[in-house]
Amino acid sequence: MPVTTVAEIQAELQIWLCRRLTDQLRLPVGAVDPAEPMSAYGLDSLRAVAVLMDVEEHVGFPIDSDALWDHPTVTEFTLFLARQMAPAQP
Repeated sequence: MPVTTVAEIQAELQIWLCRRLTDQLRLPVGAVDPAEPMSAYGLDSLRAVAVLMDVEEHVGFPIDSDALWDHPTVTEFTLFLARQMAPAQP
């Protein structure tokens, strides 16, 4: 069954993004707390561009470069993305 709700999409994205951040920032698995600002883990502007490019590839649409800074935690950023990805509810 496909993932269709904002909550389901966010949960899937959150898992994916936490893994991606641990890879990009060379952190131990599970080290990223989705409620903490990504900058607390050393996400600087150069790495943010790399992560954003990966996210765009993963979700299949362009994302404004300010979105990571406007939504500084994994939880906030993935909710922002999930709201754009969820099918419109009748």
